[in-house]
Amino acid sequence: MKLLNDKPSGDKFRSIEEREGRFLALVRATSDIVFSMSPDWSVMTSLAGRGFLSDANQPIVDWMVRYIPPDDHNSVAAAIQRASERRMMFESEHRVLRADGSVGWTLSRAVPVFNDDGEVVEWFGTSTDITERRKVEQELRQAKEDSEQQKRVYEAIASGTPDLIYVFDLEYRFTYANDALLTMWGKTWDEAIGRRLTENGYEDWHAAMHEREIDQVRATKQPIRGEVSFPHAVLGRRIYDYIFTPVLNDEGEVTAVAGTTRDITDIRKAEMAVSESEVRFRMMAEGMDVLIVLTDDQGREIYFNKRWEALLGTPVAFLHKGAWLNHVFVEDRKALTEMLATGTSEQKQWQCEFRLTDCSEENRWLLARSLPRFLADGSFAGSVISAVDITEMKADEQRKNDFISMVSHELKTPLTSALGYIQILQRRTQKNGDTSEESLLRSTARQLSKMTNLINSFLNVSRLESGKLFLERQVFDMAILLKELEAEIKTSGPKHRFTFDAADAIWVTGDREKIGQVIQNLVSNAEKYSPQQSSICVSCAEDGDRVLLRVTDEGFGLNQEDIPKIFERFYRIESDKTKSVSGFGIGLYLCSEIIRAHGGEIGVESTLGKGSSFYFSLPRGERGC
Repeated sequence: MKLLNDKPSGDKFRSIEEREGRFLALVRATSDIVFSMSPDWSVMTSLAGRGFLSDANQPIVDWMVRYIPPDDHNSVAAAIQRASERRMMFESEHRVLRADGSVGWTLSRAVPVFNDDGEVVEWFGTSTDITERRKVEQELRQAKEDSEQQKRVYEAIASGTPDLIYVFDLEYRFTYANDALLTMWGKTWDEAIGRRLTENGYEDWHAAMHEREIDQVRATKQPIRGEVSFPHAVLGRRIYDYIFTPVLNDEGEVTAVAGTTRDITDIRKAEMAVSESEVRFRMMAEGMDVLIVLTDDQGREIYFNKRWEALLGTPVAFLHKGAWLNHVFVEDRKALTEMLATGTSEQKQWQCEFRLTDCSEENRWLLARSLPRFLADGSFAGSVISAVDITEMKADEQRKNDFISMVSHELKTPLTSALGYIQILQRRTQKNGDTSEESLLRSTARQLSKMTNLINSFLNVSRLESGKLFLERQVFDMAILLKELEAEIKTSGPKHRFTFDAADAIWVTGDREKIGQVIQNLVSNAEKYSPQQSSICVSCAEDGDRVLLRVTDEGFGLNQEDIPKIFERFYRIESDKTKSVSGFGIGLYLCSEIIRAHGGEIGVESTLGKGSSFYFSLPRGERGC
């Protein structure tokens, strides 16, 4: 037999058999597996597995199933077909089913054996166990893939951040620089990497400083941080914050120094702007007569201007932590403290009047206003509280109230007398049947009543603001009070259609006279702001433990923006329809204060052009109390 196209050489061997015997011995000595196959590879005639594969001591036809995993059948068959067609060596790396049942790897080679006629009579092959090699190769390949993936992640991080990221070797040369740093230098990778600091545009002092820092990181194995100014290729000189960190090997030795740098120019400019703004604010605050307090987001005082020290005679350093509230009147301290707490918790503005004792032991009135402060990102920073001394204003207001009270008292007496005289004359004209004079006197009485009510309103406002409004509480029947009001309206010749709707007995606890003034005021308001001959309904009913009274008209109605202000002192609605209506804007204010003093509630429901419904509620009383 001949292997491939070998020709016998009688000079070296005595016979072909001797030569082939020597060849087979060599093959068996150097190979893990020796096998032979039929010419068409359909039958494995023998296989010496040497413990790696199971031996085949007799011909087998299912050798592919027995020794090759299914996933490798196609690749092995393709290699066999190529070798058979070319009558050349078969070679393939593939997996095998080992004798112990595990899967291994072999490098298999087989050569055709020819007869004297050149026909393939057998394939003779060997297989080498390459399982460990393939395992190492797989591990190396996986390690390389992991390394490449990690490199891609690092590159993505480094290229996606505006921060400058770089690495120095221990000779101060750059071995890495991300895109942001290359852009700042205005250089390419090849132009910058492998070069020192001065070669990349650093000034001599700057390069020397960083070299000293690299030496320090190497010696101490600790990071170092600093701040420096450096010219940007496009933006000009900028301010940078940087940190150098040691890169250690497995033995703990420094092999390189990694650095990151961040452009903080805008931050420093913002800090300078804030600092300048704060200086301007302090200069303004110290130059004003207004008392200024700043609080933080927790409501803690962080600044008092010097005006507080002049007022209280206490250094501002001793006013913090709420100490300034000790100068506030005990009666006003609780309300002010609640305002401060609410302003912080709800981050809203507030206003409050309070009294305190100054350094001369005199009592002062202050009006304080607070506005919330917010940072650029919208987060709450605290409050700005300003306070002005309104002691003189309070004194002027008291003098005004005293004057109004005095004048009202002086006017009330002759008006009461005049009204009495008119009533006497009315009774006489009724007896005489003089209807013309009776109508004239009725009109005069109505005008005098309006003037009396107006003077009473001024008196009540004066008493209210001076804290002297006295309530003579009693249990009375609201139904009777409404009947009296109904009779009075009928005698005055009403110009509207009135309806009174009330139960037989509705008992209320309160000041009967002042509640009557409230009802008269609401009815008078309905008359003034409603067209003549329109309907006005006065209703009263029990509502649980309270009594609800309502005055409903078909008048002009209110804009929704006017409703929250309608009960404020001196507030009047300005419109073409109300220009001709007289009044000072104190009637509804006085009504609301009287009702609130009774522990009641007052309000209005209104639609523009369709009328209004004013109402109030009072605690219900028990008959006989």
